[in-house]
Amino acid sequence: MAYLEGYPPQQTSLWAAKHITLMAIVIIVFIAAMPGLSENWMSRILSLSVPLLIIIALMLYVSFKVNPKGWKRVLNRKAYLESTKHDRLIAEELKHLDNTYYIIHNFTFELFYIEFLVLSPAGFFVLGKLTAEGELSVKDNILFKGGCTLETQTGNIWRVCHLINIVFKKGYHMEVMPRPVLIVSESQDPEINTYDGIAIVKPSGLISLISGSENKPLALETVQSFAYYLKERYAKKI
Repeated sequence: MAYLEGYPPQQTSLWAAKHITLMAIVIIVFIAAMPGLSENWMSRILSLSVPLLIIIALMLYVSFKVNPKGWKRVLNRKAYLESTKHDRLIAEELKHLDNTYYIIHNFTFELFYIEFLVLSPAGFFVLGKLTAEGELSVKDNILFKGGCTLETQTGNIWRVCHLINIVFKKGYHMEVMPRPVLIVSESQDPEINTYDGIAIVKPSGLISLISGSENKPLALETVQSFAYYLKERYAKKI
């Protein structure tokens, strides 16, 4: 059985609550630091409100990037439950891989959210979900699902692959470009199997895709070391 780290995710809503609490503390500190009222009190309030709003906006942006699943649970319960159901199907499939595979779920890598990262001697795979309804199509070299553009998602998954390659090369002096994979729901039969080098599969097709190559350019010890590094540096929640 493969090693699966971070599934099921723990206390995602608690992390969002902690971030909200931190923002509340910042607001209280700003109010406490507000100068006493005077005849120009309105201008003083406005002078503090602008930087306060900027700080809160930045905190919200970073918090959402770091913990999108937690915020989804708070803001869109239905979408969160659907995403969790999809995660469960993917995780159950990935568990059938052997113990040379290391899988990290639900973590943020340099402000890019990764749903599943598979590491093995045969290579690395970055997995993302396609939860939008509708059929896949390509228009003007852009992937769509049900009329919704997936340009941001496909761009981000490639950025993650390049970042992982850079980090791995820096530490191990080897280039290993991860393969990006987008996963549709099990009930769909996508007519498009690849887009811009990105594999598109159902959960039941993951095992054959990931374990299909007999070429294993990486030593198991190297994979174990890199998996441990990513877990401790990026996936370990405080």
